Parts: sequence; C-alpha cells; structure tokens
Amino acid sequence: MDVPSLVVVLQAALNPNPAERKATEESLNKFQYTPRHLVRLLQIVIDNNCPMAVRQVASIQFKNFITKNWAPLNPNESHKILQSDKDVIRDYILEIVTYRH
Repeated sequence: MDVPSLVVVLQAALNPNPAERKATEESLNKFQYTPRHLVRLLQIVIDNNCPMAVRQVASIQFKNFITKNWAPLNPNESHKILQSDKDVIRDYILEIVTYRH
C-alpha cells in the first residue's frame, strides 16, 4: 500500500461508525507485515501536510506494531520486521528526534 492510500485508510480509522472502523482495522492488519509498511507509517507521522489526527493514528499503529514485533520474545519465532526496514526506521527515528519545528 502506498503512502496516499495508507493516509486514506488511517483517516477511515477515525470514522465514528464501528463497522467502518472494523473494516479499516482489518485492512491495516492485512498490510501490517508487508515490507516498508512501518516506514510508510513513519513517513506519515513526520509529514506536516497530513492532518494531525491521521498522524496520531499512524504513530499509534507504529508504536503498537513495534511493541509486539520488533524483537520476538520466543527465540524460535521468526522475525516479522525485515532488517532493512529496521535500519530505515532507525534512521527515521533519528530524523524525528532531531527535527525542529
């Protein structure tokens, strides 16, 4: 899923209709393990052109996925985040931390 499509999906997550939110969650769950998904979320988080609410949803999605999947608790479990994505995320995190408004 490209960044503009992901923004639309994240915007739908703010819909007050529970059925719409459920469909949005299913869509996000479907794409969360694809390569560069986390990188796209971070791109949205730092994009000042995106609405703040969408950026907040992206940051929550990012945080939740990282918390569950950055390093598997079980050593026999496969890694769900590609090393290349982790490297890019580390670089973006540094950019975010050092970004001045």
